Amino acid sequence: MIRTEFDVSRLLSVVLVVAAVLGVAVPFLLGLPNLSILGLYVAVPMIAAPLVARGVRAGSETGGGWSPPVRVDWRVWSTLFHLVLGALVLVLVATDVRPYAFYAGVSLLYLCCFLLIATAPTGRASRAIGLYHLAVTLLLVIYSVTLNYGLFVGHTDLTSHISMTTTILETGRTSTLLPSYDSFQLWHVYTAFASLVFGGWLAPYTAIYLLSGGLFAAGVGLTYGVARRLYPDEKYGLLASLVAISFPLYLFYGMYSIPRSVASIFFLALLLALLSRPTAGMQLLTVGLVAAIVVAHPVTIPFVLAILALVALAERTVTRSEPIVGSYVLTVTFLFTALYWLYAAEFVVTRIAGTIYAVLFEPTESAVPEGVITSPWVEVANFVPYGFALFFVLLGFLFLLERDRRPAYADGGAGDDDVVHGGSWGPSGRTTAVGVVAILLVPLVFPGPVLLLDALAGVNVDRFGHYGFMFVALAGGYGLYELLQRGGLTVLLVLLLILSLFTFTAVSSDFTASDNPVVERPFYTFYLSDHERQSFAAVDDGYGGEIGTDRIACRYMGEFHGSLCSVVDAGEGDAMFDDHDAVLVREGELENRPLQFTQYVDESDLPRDTLEERDRVYDSGAVAVHS
Repeated sequence: MIRTEFDVSRLLSVVLVVAAVLGVAVPFLLGLPNLSILGLYVAVPMIAAPLVARGVRAGSETGGGWSPPVRVDWRVWSTLFHLVLGALVLVLVATDVRPYAFYAGVSLLYLCCFLLIATAPTGRASRAIGLYHLAVTLLLVIYSVTLNYGLFVGHTDLTSHISMTTTILETGRTSTLLPSYDSFQLWHVYTAFASLVFGGWLAPYTAIYLLSGGLFAAGVGLTYGVARRLYPDEKYGLLASLVAISFPLYLFYGMYSIPRSVASIFFLALLLALLSRPTAGMQLLTVGLVAAIVVAHPVTIPFVLAILALVALAERTVTRSEPIVGSYVLTVTFLFTALYWLYAAEFVVTRIAGTIYAVLFEPTESAVPEGVITSPWVEVANFVPYGFALFFVLLGFLFLLERDRRPAYADGGAGDDDVVHGGSWGPSGRTTAVGVVAILLVPLVFPGPVLLLDALAGVNVDRFGHYGFMFVALAGGYGLYELLQRGGLTVLLVLLLILSLFTFTAVSSDFTASDNPVVERPFYTFYLSDHERQSFAAVDDGYGGEIGTDRIACRYMGEFHGSLCSVVDAGEGDAMFDDHDAVLVREGELENRPLQFTQYVDESDLPRDTLEERDRVYDSGAVAVHS
């Protein structure tokens, strides 16, 4: 690796501060104050990270010289953890909707995990204990949503996947009503088999939720394994895992039990395999994991390939170490993807061609997402946990650059996962390369830039979030690790405050807690209640014609009951219901949230007069049908 006396970290610090100021000021001067508001959650950590990096005193070399500010027996934190855990389970049993106190209790669990990691001695036992507490915390957050309410549907794709799993159980066949899903039935077959293993008493959707949560809990251990191979310090590995389970995208995708969510865990396993010694068995495992990702969800393999290529480029730019991603991996991924697309997933090629044509030749309707226009402060409030994550990512990258230029540091040789100097461990060039990738992925993973890029490009840029979260965890974990290492008791106490805010906002934002968010966004709830589902079944039994309704209800009724329905065109204003003989309105949802027709409609904007002119032929309180 080429090294000079030029201080890149200092230059980057200046660039971050200037970019943050311009990012807020320029849109405001151009008459786009809402974009300035949206940029605040990015600008604040861009200013704070360089200041903190410069303000924290340089400590001793990290790794082997780890010395916690205080030492506490791990059983103290574990006992407190389980007492709080038991209380939170009782809260779930006693309440219909998770209260704010539940989120505070979950944040306390996170803090117990952090204190256990920070103050307990290292060793094989502490590693297992730390991973256990992290996994249990994650499972509580996930299952308190998916297993606590009627039917979690997320962004509604889950409705189709649950329906296909049910169809496999009922017919024993993998054919579906949606030809575009025929090429990735692996997840459906797996979950259907799991339901059969339990004798059929486990509902298909429950099996899906349980397996998805279990896989993401396994992802905690995989994240630890990847981090340890980048930088062999147990504390860093555990802190990287802590950042992972605090990242809202990781929490949501653990709930959103669809094939591409599962593929993200396969990708994490692939990174771990690539970081292991390149034996024949490991190369065979690499091929198997690439195949698993493609078969599980072939639509998003281009995003995986793009990230792998980005890692390869970053490695060859900043280090001479044996690369994580070599030409062998890129070639295998490209060839297997091409073969599978051509012979089993032709629709993917058609979709990509259509997307490219639309991006190049069809104008987009709006470059600014609706939520930014109507409620920018609400959006920013829900982006707060991403701001904390970005703060740790930037810190980690700045610390990596600082250590990278120290004269005592020598880059690892081929096949080395770490570096030894002065009797302690130091980060390898691979770690710096991963930090570079994390920085480059920030615009593609964090929601503010992603919303704008989606609108401008007409492409699902947010798919990078499925596979980029681990780089956020690796870089953010290093930032948290260095802060803890360089500071003393005062820094530890400040970190407790920051982490309490980070984790509380992560588990209570509208992205992960649409049942009862602290700040509610003007979007639909991510689950259907049992009352709503019973009402849908009654409507389907009693009415055979086509029904106009909102997107969530229409997708559920079409997938589960085969009902004839269409989404009401809200663009027609007061005449939005005129083209429908029957209209279904989810009254229970409308009391607290807007309904998503072709666009969101609040209670105050719904043309009640036209509904009152019709006969109300069904009313369960949660659902009403007007004909």
